[in-house]
Amino acid sequence: MSNPAKTIGLFDLRAGDVLLCQGEGQGADKVESETGSPYTHAAICISEAEAAEVGRRVKKARIEEILSGYSYIAVFRQPDAWSEQHVEDLNLFVNRVLSAKYNVRGIRNFSDNEEEHRLSIHEKLNKYFEEEYSPDPSIKEEYFCSEFVADCFVATGFINPSAAVFYKSDTITPVALGKDPTYGTFLGYLCRDDDVKIPEDDEFFNNPTFAETFGASKC
Repeated sequence: MSNPAKTIGLFDLRAGDVLLCQGEGQGADKVESETGSPYTHAAICISEAEAAEVGRRVKKARIEEILSGYSYIAVFRQPDAWSEQHVEDLNLFVNRVLSAKYNVRGIRNFSDNEEEHRLSIHEKLNKYFEEEYSPDPSIKEEYFCSEFVADCFVATGFINPSAAVFYKSDTITPVALGKDPTYGTFLGYLCRDDDVKIPEDDEFFNNPTFAETFGASKC
């Protein structure tokens, strides 16, 4: 059995929660080879029952449908509560980019893009404050999964324009979402079956949960 202290149910989810999944999705081998993490897919809840994700295209899916493809999913929640306006803005953004294609080129060139961004971040920030540089728009024709989730945080205002220069969405991997508190604190594992056992070497297994960090009343 999974550790009950680390396990949550579908009924615990809210709009804005980030879902990190392990598995064999599109580009999974490339993502795992780049990051060394089995977490190769990301999605974001847009309601208590539905999430948005990138497969071949940006789409909406029932959360239980997403869970059916994985043994378990690690869930993260932003402690600054998603207001009704944030949720509305999230859904407006998702609706605007529905059917945007999968960013195959972004995955193939991820290492080069990440290295270029790392080396130029200070120059970009200086140019931004001198009004000579603007971050990439969040409305795009293509996304890979974690790029899409990161852009959801930009589009809804959780990441402001100056921070978006630093948090360049096409340089963010699924596991990076789980390691950066900007995108949320570990809420727990969503398990497909009651007999799923979370391995103790899972990279989030020893993380304090959202309830332990902020108190059960904020969950």
